[in-house]
Amino acid sequence: MLLHRSLAYVLAIIFLHILKRVQSAETVLKTALGDHPFNTFQEVNKPCQEGCLLHGNCNHELGVCECPFGLSGPTCQTQLYPACRTLFTSGAQRIYLGRTAPRNCYCYLQLVKGLCLPDDESRCAFHTMQLWDSLYCFKRKDTPEEQQLSDLPEKIDDPAYEWGRCTTSRTLTTMQKHVGPIDQLPTIEDISKSVPLSRCKARCYEQGVCQDWGGQTRCLCFGGYKGDDCSVSEVAAESLCPDNCGARGKCIAGFCKCDAPYWGLGCSRSKAYEPVPGSVAYPYFPSLKIYVYDVPPNVVGTHQFEDGDINVFFNYQSFMRFEEMLLHDINGVRTENPYEANLFYIPAFAYYSTSNLGDPTGAVIRAVNWVASTFPFFNRTGGKDHFILISADRGACYLKRVPQTEHLIRVTHFGYERQNITDMGQLLHNTEYGCFKAGRDVVMSPYFKAKVAKIQDLRTRLEQPGGLEAFIAKKDVLFFFSGDIRHNEPEYSGGVRQALSLLLSNNSYPDVVFKGGYMMLGGHEYEDLLARSKFCMAPYGHGFGIRLTHALMHACVPVIIQDKVRQPFEDILHYPDFSIRVSKAELPRLVEMLRAVPQEDLVRMTKENSRIYRAFIWQPELGGLAYNFTLASLWRRVSHLRGELYEAGVRR
Repeated sequence: MLLHRSLAYVLAIIFLHILKRVQSAETVLKTALGDHPFNTFQEVNKPCQEGCLLHGNCNHELGVCECPFGLSGPTCQTQLYPACRTLFTSGAQRIYLGRTAPRNCYCYLQLVKGLCLPDDESRCAFHTMQLWDSLYCFKRKDTPEEQQLSDLPEKIDDPAYEWGRCTTSRTLTTMQKHVGPIDQLPTIEDISKSVPLSRCKARCYEQGVCQDWGGQTRCLCFGGYKGDDCSVSEVAAESLCPDNCGARGKCIAGFCKCDAPYWGLGCSRSKAYEPVPGSVAYPYFPSLKIYVYDVPPNVVGTHQFEDGDINVFFNYQSFMRFEEMLLHDINGVRTENPYEANLFYIPAFAYYSTSNLGDPTGAVIRAVNWVASTFPFFNRTGGKDHFILISADRGACYLKRVPQTEHLIRVTHFGYERQNITDMGQLLHNTEYGCFKAGRDVVMSPYFKAKVAKIQDLRTRLEQPGGLEAFIAKKDVLFFFSGDIRHNEPEYSGGVRQALSLLLSNNSYPDVVFKGGYMMLGGHEYEDLLARSKFCMAPYGHGFGIRLTHALMHACVPVIIQDKVRQPFEDILHYPDFSIRVSKAELPRLVEMLRAVPQEDLVRMTKENSRIYRAFIWQPELGGLAYNFTLASLWRRVSHLRGELYEAGVRR
């Protein structure tokens, strides 16, 4: 009886939502639970302190100033990491940090305090901190911390300075970062040929580091700047700013300085809402509604991986494409009103702290802590209706299981779901389900920068009468793989590549091509072999694999050899229609199994391959359906959460 009554409430509320949208603006709906307006909102326009717009953006939802990384305060006047600055650094300039040129020892310690988790300093929201044990540093003797700067000494052996090295102490549960003195001064090679800025033209405008290459000095510019003196702003650098600031502002070395009145991720916000006093508000259920948090850059954000390197390798750019498409959403999925949202995106920018194989815990916890302390929505469900994107090789494998992460929906490339995983390294904490939890997490496809003209030409030929059959008839390779084997690293692919290498090296199959070693994507031989092959191997390697996508783009039937690893959008797509799945135990019979596939099944799978391949593409010019499929998978999660979200909404 109680279940029926709850269902009736839900249906009634959904009906009221629909009714609200078709009635006139003068009508104010009341809830059945009391004489209160229902989901009635008003715009919010909270002001910021005068002077905020000089260096920052006014977040009119919160009434706070958004500042570039390293700056804070009502007008971005507070320098957070002063020892990281140089003598002539502008007070409004953001902080840059790689490991090419050493910084002041106090700079590194200030960053650890500000960006690493206090209970485990191995988990930080900054990639350079992950490289801690490779860092040299210096400090001026007999000088208080507040007067220390990161200008390199004019000479390495300047007696006014002492040099140090970063070290890590480990216990069973934590790792702590330290800086200790060194007995021997570093050589110029130890510090990547870095020399004082005074030796480079215009001191590289304080926007780069100076290097000496055989007596010739040159500037290595920080991300966002170029020129022989780093004086030119590179505003269109793809990896720097989300959506390149949406043409509503200027990208300044990773920070979107928005045109008023815009603010937020990619300068995408201009309106904010709150319930009118006394109104009852809870999520809108008939369709997907995603609210995007505007997490401040000083919490998490875009950072260079190395001095002068801000590029995100293309396989990992799916999080950038997702954000770009969500910010440009034309389907009504994104909402600027968090009170009607049924799903919340936390842009943790984890890849900028993990690179391809790091630990995202520091960035994710910092982002979640800010969200939970600033808005009421995370705490009402413990984060069950919040999601993050983690596009690194091993996705969420290293994400520590703590209250901030326990219920988060992880959107990742690597769906390794297995208890007590032992081949992912000591950082793996979750023994219950490994790196992926079915029913909660989502596997999306990695980014693949397809050659649009070539893909479109292939699909045009396949769609012509008899084109598919003619294409298959020309395939003269039964099975193809090219890639690293790593015989001494069985965990690299769960032992699959090594086993196949041993198996095929002892046999002579004229129609099997198995090449150990790297073949460049885009190279004629690699793409030619993909197109000539009936079946293409799709293993993983130290995390997710890209070869499933490679096979689909070239109309080759994928042979998925990934035990316990869920594939992209497997909850939506029926993989047996366009691929073959083989377990590691079946590898000795692999060639025999592939030869036994009837021709009609090969034609059927290749035809289905040609129908669904766009589900794996992020590029809008080729349909960009990976974004839509990711949303569809997320909507399934919201559907499972409806009852819980409803109860939370009523309680709020």
